Amino acid sequence: MLWYNLSLEKGGTILKEYRVRNLPISNLKWVSGRLRLLFKKPIRKESLLLAGPILYFLVFVLILQGRPSPLPREHSSALENQQDSSAPIVEETVVEEASDSTIEDAEPPPSYENSVEITIEKGDNLFDILRRNGLSPSQIHELVAVSKPIHNLGRLRRGQTLMLTFDTRDARILRFETDIDGENRLIAQLDGEELRARKEAIEFDIYHEVVSGTINDSLFLAADRVGLAPPMILDLAEIFAWDIDFSVDIWAEDTFRILFEKKYLNGNFASNGRILAAEIVSRGHPFAAYYFQDSDGRTDYYDAEGHSLRKAFLKSPLNYKYISSRFSRSRLHPILKIYRPHLGVDYAAPTGTPIRTVGDGTIVYAGWKNGYGRYVKIRHNQTYSTTYGHLQRFGKGIKSGKRVTQGQVIGYVGSSGLATGPHLDFRMAKNGKFINPLTTNIPDADPVRDEDLPAFSKIVAEFARELGQRDLDTTI
Repeated sequence: MLWYNLSLEKGGTILKEYRVRNLPISNLKWVSGRLRLLFKKPIRKESLLLAGPILYFLVFVLILQGRPSPLPREHSSALENQQDSSAPIVEETVVEEASDSTIEDAEPPPSYENSVEITIEKGDNLFDILRRNGLSPSQIHELVAVSKPIHNLGRLRRGQTLMLTFDTRDARILRFETDIDGENRLIAQLDGEELRARKEAIEFDIYHEVVSGTINDSLFLAADRVGLAPPMILDLAEIFAWDIDFSVDIWAEDTFRILFEKKYLNGNFASNGRILAAEIVSRGHPFAAYYFQDSDGRTDYYDAEGHSLRKAFLKSPLNYKYISSRFSRSRLHPILKIYRPHLGVDYAAPTGTPIRTVGDGTIVYAGWKNGYGRYVKIRHNQTYSTTYGHLQRFGKGIKSGKRVTQGQVIGYVGSSGLATGPHLDFRMAKNGKFINPLTTNIPDADPVRDEDLPAFSKIVAEFARELGQRDLDTTI
């Protein structure tokens, strides 16, 4: 007895398989010829659905051709219990249908995603840019709305890059991404049927660099000549703002040294990072600052012993040219021409120079006050208060009852009220009595906590080593 295996294959993969017994050779050739003719063309997925029924039909024809002619009725009874050894016997083996990945001719599904990178040019606005890229007004408005709590997309910067991916069939935004502040990126992404926005920190490669110099004119010019960008020079001034008044305390031959971060993205320089450590020697007295993040995530600058450089009040409320009048119990008033106390300090500065509150507090009064012109009074705590007079205008949102934080702009230098020129009349009171802000000892902020001192000491040792590792000191 002979068995024949009939199988339907494609690309080496068996799609259907049958076993046939007692199949005459002529019939086998007939079936195989029909199968070759049937599947001569490449098999498509839908053809596989017809393969089983067609193969059953061919085998059925094969069986009919191989079965002997019917016997006369009188002879049939003699063969009732006898097995018909000449008829083909078919057994079916079902093979799992090939997946799409095994079918050579299966085409990948079409992609309807389109991604574009857009660089902002002068005069560009978000609406026009996205309309030119095929987005509908409703899509643009949705993007602006979901992004607004994180970033105002109406404020685009020249050179800013927008990454946009959308569905070409219905202009549906799939993903939108842009750098918002050099440190974080805004990402708006389709989540189901809703567009959602989030802020995500940019991951940079961080390297450390040291620069140093000797001051022969001003800190700003000296730092600028060794390659420090203006924002970092301002950061340096703010770090030491409680101990050094850079308008009057810096002398020729004072020195500085700074350890700071340099950020790279994809191998390209992106921006300067934070100052990690700095040292300024003013009039022979060294001032050092070390950046540290404690176990609760709070960050500040400290000296080598862990005392905070930040004090309750700034050394001065603005960047000024010079002090035009100091604290005095008896001074000749430049306009009234009479002697009377001047219980504050006059800082001469150009009109429009920002004025900062020297400490956290609550605005007690913001408005016009006689000879002081536009005037702001801030209560810092139960002990201290400060006043700011002759303002050109108030800062945004400044009004009575508003809470302000140290360094916040509360107004701009002017000459309102009785004033001979643009300057700030700054006064400080302790327990209701005016004191000299230039000589008053200001209390420090909290030091490094005892439990964080071991980690702090390790950071100080590392940063101090890096500060002295590369001596780039050059007289400027």
